[in-house]
Amino acid sequence: MTTHPEKPARPGAIDGRTSEFTLFFKVKPGHGKLLRDIFQQRSFDQLSRQVTEQIGTLHDARWVLFDEDTRLMFATSFDGDWDVYIEEFARRIPQIFDDILTHAEDYPGINAPVIKEYIVAHQVTACSYFRAIPDATVRDLRKARAVYKAYDKLVEEYS
Repeated sequence: MTTHPEKPARPGAIDGRTSEFTLFFKVKPGHGKLLRDIFQQRSFDQLSRQVTEQIGTLHDARWVLFDEDTRLMFATSFDGDWDVYIEEFARRIPQIFDDILTHAEDYPGINAPVIKEYIVAHQVTACSYFRAIPDATVRDLRKARAVYKAYDKLVEEYS
């Protein structure tokens, strides 16, 4: 008889088909301004939007520097499995995380064998988490938007 190891429990609250993901890091002393400079680059928002499309399960993402730029928060919500989500980041956009989190204490690198343990150590589950439409995935929302646009175009043609 073959036994399969149980999947490790992962932090994060779930509502419907979507999970929240909130990480807190200590910023290396003197690195707050370097991080602000990264976030204020015009290309950062464009790249973030491209990344969201590449990942395909990411609803939103935000980075927040606080406590006089000594702490950094990364918060998102996503569809699906925690491990797959982390693997997608490592596979599709490793440079973004390395560029930002190299300024966080003890960051091992997105492709380090211990990256999931590092993330779990910095993740805090939300006390409360809800979505307006909890069963709608990013894919569902994109399909609904495409149907709406097609319908709107049809209505305009026959108006």
